[in-house]
Amino acid sequence: MNTSVALFAKKPFSLFAHAMVPMALVASLVTLSGCGPKEPQAAPAEANYRLVQVSEVKSGPSTESVTASGVGAFRDESRLSFKVGGVVKTILVREGEQVKKGQLLASLDQQDVNAALTQAQAGFEKAQRDLERGKSLRAQEVIPQVQVENLETAAKVAQATLSQAQFASATASIKAPADGVVLKRFSQPSEVVAPGQPILLIGSESSGFVLKAALSDKQAVRVALGNEAKVQFDAHPSTEWTGKVIERSQASDPITGTYGIQVAIDMASVADKKLLSGMQGNLSIRPQGSAEDRSYVPLSAVVEGNNKEAWLFTVDANNVAKRTPVKVAFVKQDQLALLEPLPQGTKVVSSGAAYLRDGETVRIVGN
Repeated sequence: MNTSVALFAKKPFSLFAHAMVPMALVASLVTLSGCGPKEPQAAPAEANYRLVQVSEVKSGPSTESVTASGVGAFRDESRLSFKVGGVVKTILVREGEQVKKGQLLASLDQQDVNAALTQAQAGFEKAQRDLERGKSLRAQEVIPQVQVENLETAAKVAQATLSQAQFASATASIKAPADGVVLKRFSQPSEVVAPGQPILLIGSESSGFVLKAALSDKQAVRVALGNEAKVQFDAHPSTEWTGKVIERSQASDPITGTYGIQVAIDMASVADKKLLSGMQGNLSIRPQGSAEDRSYVPLSAVVEGNNKEAWLFTVDANNVAKRTPVKVAFVKQDQLALLEPLPQGTKVVSSGAAYLRDGETVRIVGN
C-alpha cells in the first residue's frame, strides 16, 4: 500500500520533469539563433528623380513677323483680246504652250474688218474731194467761207474714221507681247466674240514670279518695299523660297478694305521645284529694324499662362527646377517670344514639366 502510494506520487513529478526538457531546449535554440551572424542588408536604392527634356533659350526677331496667305502668279499676266468684234478664225496656241514675242496667236475672220476698212477709206477720199472742190469754189467766191470750214471738219472726221478702221484691222489678230506661256484659253475658233472680250491669258516669264497677297491696315503699315520675305506653297510644303517685297498698295481695296502686296520670289533659291500660276501659298515678312534680341522658348515649355504672362520651369546647373514667370510678347508658330529676355544659355523644361514642383531635382534625358 505504501509502495503504491510512493509510485503514484513520483509519476506526476516524472511527467513534469520530462515536459520541462524540451521547453528549455527550445529556449536555448532561440537564444543561440539570436546570437548567430546577421544576413547582409540590401544597399539603398538610387534617388528616383523625374525625367525631363530641356531646351536652351534662343534669340530671334524683336518684332512679330507679318504673315499672310496669297496666290502665286507671273508678275505680268496679260488678257489679250481683239479691238473689234467678229468671228474667231484661228487660235494657234493652247494652254501651257511657250510663246515668243511677236508670235501670231489668234486672228478674226477679216471679212467684216475689211469691209469696214474699205468703207472708211472711201469716206475719207470723198471728204478730201469735197474739200478740194469747196476751196476752188471759195476762190471764185461762189460759196461762203463757213461752208469751206464745214468741209474741212468733215475731212478730219473721215480721216479719224479711217485711222480707227486701220487700227481695228491691225488688231484683228493677236500677237504675243513678250516671251511667256499660255495660262488660259477663253475662246475657240468659229465663236463670235465682242470687242475687248478676253481670248488668251499670257504670263510673261521675263517679269518674274510673285506671290500676291492682301494685308490688313495694321500689317501694311509695318511693311516697306525691299523687306525680305519667306514663301511656302501648299504644293511644296517642305520647301521655302526667299523673296522681297516689290509692290504695296497705297490705297485699300474698296470692297475688302485690305492692301495688296506682291513679293518677288527668287526662283534660283529653289531651282528644282516647278511653280504654276494660281498656286496657293503663304508668306512671312520680317519688318525692317527688327533686331535679334528677343528670347524665344518652346510653347511646350509653358505650364500655365494667358495672353500677357506665362509660367515655365528653368533648370539650373544642379538640375534643380524652378518655376519661373515670364511676360509674353507674341506667339510665333510653336515658339513663345518673351517681352523681357532671359539670360543667354538658360535651359527650360520642354517636356515633362506638367507634374514638376518648384525646387524639385530632375534628371535630364536626351531631346
